[in-house]
Amino acid sequence: MKAKEYHRLREACLAAAASDPDLQRRQNEGPDDSARSIEHELGGFLRAVLKDREEVSRTTERTLQPLLLLYDLALLQVCDMSHFGYKHAGGRSKIIWPETHLSKRPRPNDVFYILASNLAHTMQAFRLLILHGLESQARAVFRSVVEVTDLLIVVLADETVYRAYITSFEDEKASYQHWKKHLSPAVIRASISKLEAGDPITIPINMTAEEIRKDNYAWLSRFVHIDYAAHVVAAHPLYPDGSTQRLAMLGSVGEISKATLAHGLVYLWISMLRLDKLLFEKHGWARLRGVRSRSWFRYRGRALDKLFVAYLPTFWEENPALGLDQ
Repeated sequence: MKAKEYHRLREACLAAAASDPDLQRRQNEGPDDSARSIEHELGGFLRAVLKDREEVSRTTERTLQPLLLLYDLALLQVCDMSHFGYKHAGGRSKIIWPETHLSKRPRPNDVFYILASNLAHTMQAFRLLILHGLESQARAVFRSVVEVTDLLIVVLADETVYRAYITSFEDEKASYQHWKKHLSPAVIRASISKLEAGDPITIPINMTAEEIRKDNYAWLSRFVHIDYAAHVVAAHPLYPDGSTQRLAMLGSVGEISKATLAHGLVYLWISMLRLDKLLFEKHGWARLRGVRSRSWFRYRGRALDKLFVAYLPTFWEENPALGLDQ
């Protein structure tokens, strides 16, 4: 701890002692000693906790393969979309809704960048959590991945939702009512259901895209809302050999982590296929040119799809106890 930070800690201990002298006496030490005790605990106990997380993350990439390869390729595609939007911010050529007359404030290119950038950030947050053994917290973050991805899909699929998304209100109540009517997760999921019904995405597993989205969202929501059983799982994570870890503040990477990642990947699979279809068939990405052109983006997407087809369906066959209903 640097001298400046230690000085702030010492002042806080002095203030605590002044406000509650009896509590300070029960420590059998003065506020200066209490400040040094806290400094020692930060450098010892908490440092050990954080070091454990670092050690877990160094070994996790091997534990979670080949699932992590699929996730990283999906993340690469999202980061590519974000960077592509950033490069075209302010440009004349519209990368979404090219034939539609839309407001220039904000520009459609900026809207696409903002959504893709937020998705890239949230996907990175999930990756960091799962690699550090914080599986339950990763589930909560992946629900945000789902909501941003769903919103991006519907903004690209429905001009009405695009216009609703860029509409803002100064009045808080009006803003909430607008969100509830046009942009809430339930409304967005209903729009995706309609989209799937009219133009279904086909994948070689015994579930429709609609069923995957519904089950996945319900499964993720349980770990966001207050639920004793979910908290028990988070407090006592499993080691790779199936034994239970008792120390609550430390996570671990094991079969549940793999199942969590696989759940997320099935969702990303159908979503990346949908985004590819929208961007190239509705928003004319085939016309765009560049160093690699957008065909390279599509090529990587095809490679990702082949990886999904090669691996993910067999995951559920090999791990029947950890299916989508768990």
